[in-house]
Amino acid sequence: MKWFTAALLTVAAVLGGLLIYRNEAQASAVLHGTSLDPAKLVGALPLTRDDGQAVNVGGPAAQVRLVFFGFTRCPDVCPLTLGLLAKTYNGLSAEQRKAVLVQLVSVDPQHDQPAVLRAYLNNFSADFRGFTGTPEKAKAAADAFYVLSTRAADGTILHGEQVAVLDRQGRFRRVYNGDSLRNGDLGADLPGMMKTY
Repeated sequence: MKWFTAALLTVAAVLGGLLIYRNEAQASAVLHGTSLDPAKLVGALPLTRDDGQAVNVGGPAAQVRLVFFGFTRCPDVCPLTLGLLAKTYNGLSAEQRKAVLVQLVSVDPQHDQPAVLRAYLNNFSADFRGFTGTPEKAKAAADAFYVLSTRAADGTILHGEQVAVLDRQGRFRRVYNGDSLRNGDLGADLPGMMKTY
């Protein structure tokens, strides 16, 4: 009987080890995008939300945040990126959508007033939130996420298409470029990130 108990304990230990290995392998599965290692803590950045409320972007939050820097008059990158984010967001279950927040931070704050942002974002999802502020505050937010935007001599605003992932502790963990969005990489990674971030 002792050998039977020992055999059962051995089988239980092996199965337990396999479960732990499987869970760790899933948690550490290769994610797409680019990892920031170590993750950068993004402190509270004071901006104005699309409902006119003074709030902070960055810092701890109840949701994983997907942060994109763009502007409402953008003719190409912004509508495409926000459309892809809406597709990704709509592909989540209702419960998963509660765990993620898509945020647009304006790189054209002089034009993108709260009501303008809200009307623009409603074209993609009523759940997406927009943020604006003074040019200095908008630049400070962009700098915190390593986003470069510049205004050309003709007034055109040039900016990137990257989407930053902030975890619930306010750490900038990953960044996805436009190819990662178009290929569905963010959508594939997002459910796992919502569990671990």
